[in-house]
Amino acid sequence: MKPIFRNSCSKVKQTNIMRTVFTLIIVIFIIDVKSYAQVTKSGTTAASFLKIGVGSKATAMGESFVAVADDASAVFWNPAGITQLERSEAFFSHIEWLADMSYESVSVVTPLGANSAVAIWANSLSVPEDIVRTVFQPEGTGERFSANMLSLGATYSRNLTDRFSLGGSVKYIREAIWTMQAATVAIDVGTLYRSDYRSMKIGIALSNFGAKMKMSGRANLLFVDPDPSIVGNNDKIRAELQLDEWELPLMMRAGVAFNLIESEFSRLTIAANQNFPSDNKEYFNIGGEYSFSEMIFIRAGFRGSGIDEAEGGLSLGGGVRINLAGNTSLMVDYAYTDWGILNQVNRFSLSANF
Repeated sequence: MKPIFRNSCSKVKQTNIMRTVFTLIIVIFIIDVKSYAQVTKSGTTAASFLKIGVGSKATAMGESFVAVADDASAVFWNPAGITQLERSEAFFSHIEWLADMSYESVSVVTPLGANSAVAIWANSLSVPEDIVRTVFQPEGTGERFSANMLSLGATYSRNLTDRFSLGGSVKYIREAIWTMQAATVAIDVGTLYRSDYRSMKIGIALSNFGAKMKMSGRANLLFVDPDPSIVGNNDKIRAELQLDEWELPLMMRAGVAFNLIESEFSRLTIAANQNFPSDNKEYFNIGGEYSFSEMIFIRAGFRGSGIDEAEGGLSLGGGVRINLAGNTSLMVDYAYTDWGILNQVNRFSLSANF
């Protein structure tokens, strides 16, 4: 009788967890339902590079990845997802971003037994070097400037039951523009529930919860004359401009994913996210992935439904898995995303399981 009793307790516990997850999703939707009628805070947050979608698979699926989160790019979407990896995985992504900028991401995930996993990762956005121009020297001052944005993080995730996992990340964020820089620390947290029904999964994640950022450096140092009416006083008093602090782009994501088709050789996964950014109206993403023998993948999606005058939204992509010696495999992915008048963005990703 003891095994039956334990099994019954386990089922009751899993049912309670599922109810809690569904309740959280409903509460989030109810609390934020009025946001469509509010004025957005677009352009009022720092470290906007953190909002760029990482990974060709995730972005090709319309960035509806919080409930999928089944590869090493999960650290950027839902840290709870890395417990789904049965083997270590190294991931690299290159994005040809807007205005000739480039965005690189790398992560390494390692399982710790059957119930937990750890990861380290980094993101970097680089702006091409350009000439420093001023109003009085529009052809250039002879100086050149560049900009770089960086985030470094570590993630830990654990299965609390055979269906429910919880994960979190700690990350260091830095922005540098010519002689100015700002840095802070933030955290990401996420949960993932896995069901037997059509392999359905429910995910919730909160990203970029941390301290404000404030620029400092040589450019906000200057010399002033505290009282020009006094003849002969020191007109070269060193002063520093007091700049404002800016919030990070806090993001809450809630999503669901399930397999519409499950057979020996074919799988069709449908995923959807509701997104709640701190600096814009809430919006909806949807996407899908078709897999043939888990070797060839075709993906499509649409992001940004609900944002007024959003640029683009369509995304397409695909990938191929190459099995190498032993248990090692290589995954090559590509994603195309439409950005309207800003043209398109191409993403390339490479990952290896070992």
